[in-house]
Amino acid sequence: MSRFLRVGWLGLFFFLAGAVAGWAAPRVAVMDFDNQSQYGGWRLGSGAADILTTEMVKTGKFDMFERERLSSVIKEQNLGASGRVDPATAARIGKIIGVNYIVTGAVTEYGQSRSGGGGGGVDVGKVGYHAAVDIRIVDAVTGRIIFADSASQSKSSLKVKVFGFGGGESFNEKLATEAMREAIHEVALKISATEFKASGRTSSATAAASSETSEETAGRAVVADIDGDIITLNKGAKAGFNSGETLTVSRKDRVIKDPATGKVLKVKYKAIGKIKLKEVAESYSEGTVVSGSDFKVGDIIR
Repeated sequence: MSRFLRVGWLGLFFFLAGAVAGWAAPRVAVMDFDNQSQYGGWRLGSGAADILTTEMVKTGKFDMFERERLSSVIKEQNLGASGRVDPATAARIGKIIGVNYIVTGAVTEYGQSRSGGGGGGVDVGKVGYHAAVDIRIVDAVTGRIIFADSASQSKSSLKVKVFGFGGGESFNEKLATEAMREAIHEVALKISATEFKASGRTSSATAAASSETSEETAGRAVVADIDGDIITLNKGAKAGFNSGETLTVSRKDRVIKDPATGKVLKVKYKAIGKIKLKEVAESYSEGTVVSGSDFKVGDIIR
């Protein structure tokens, strides 16, 4: 194989490798929907979220976060698992579980209607079942709502009564759920037709710079979220943290390299401030600021 041909193949390989990295599917988590209808209770909101998750998996465009794991995180965080969660809270959850986007939603309609007429002892009735959903997608990095849409669908059945006999029908949950499933399928198609770029991704240059200190920070607790004077860390009891403990939050200051080889010899950090832990769960912890300011996501505990 000629030298020029080998160079060409190598160029093509690196181009494809970069393209594949750029095409990596965004990580998405779907929270339980808020049920605003009079039927179904909390199970309807959970079922709607399961349906949307399945529909988004089918598109092949998203890396979906396991909903059972999401429920565990929400329980640990003591946050409501419903569409009422505001964008800031959704973004907070997204950062903790490491996804790019959080989907929240609401079942705004899930019900039944009746119509009909007739004569001569014969009554023909039509029973309709309607479902409507609203969907919002929150960027876990910025907390902005970057997508919002809705969809609705209807199903119906005919019932005939002869001199008052036959044709009675109570609420048909199967037909109502079919209507909801079709509405969610419709909005899932709208989502898949939207161009999403996974937020929080870094360029190769940024990745190279951050890898300089990956060995230094490996295994350390880092700041996952900042909400006023409440600081959330990505580690908790498993890392040996205890409620009431005071921790120092630091940030990389200087990187000392070997001028001959470019190898990182030492990383110096500066203290940003201190926090006192108020809540410690198995995989995360929260504390309040004791001193310092200008805390940032990614700052480390040393």
